[in-house]
Amino acid sequence: MLSKQYEIEKIIMGRLSYDADLLEELTNFCNKNNIKTGWISVIGAVKNIKLGFYDQKMHQYVYPSDEDFVKSDFKKQNPELPDYEISSCMGNISIRDGKSFLHLHVVVSDRNGRCFGGHLMPGTIIYAGEFTIQVFKGEELVRGIDNETNLPLWVE
Repeated sequence: MLSKQYEIEKIIMGRLSYDADLLEELTNFCNKNNIKTGWISVIGAVKNIKLGFYDQKMHQYVYPSDEDFVKSDFKKQNPELPDYEISSCMGNISIRDGKSFLHLHVVVSDRNGRCFGGHLMPGTIIYAGEFTIQVFKGEELVRGIDNETNLPLWVE
């Protein structure tokens, strides 16, 4: 087990840009503001969602196709409206390859209350959103490839 202790340095709250890539916008914000270690949460709505699921046997991410997300008749008739509400999006900020790296999981719900969840991937487009980042002070958390899982996990 690896653990480190932190104190909250500051809390930042903000609004996300319409039509931006959710993961890219948050990552760019963290890099621009030199946020290297912290906790992040997001609420809002997205026009579409891109989720990943880590296949433990194959040691790689797999991605549900658009057909896996059932579109309602309402959505087909109103394509300009957001596809999903962000019911929960949270994760951590650490360092990978010298830059801020966000590890976020998300649960979204459709108009009928059906939920889908997984690892937030590039390609999730914002309709509207707000974020909160708790910036931690203390030793930086750095990621390296773990030999057993092939995942970029925290290293000592």
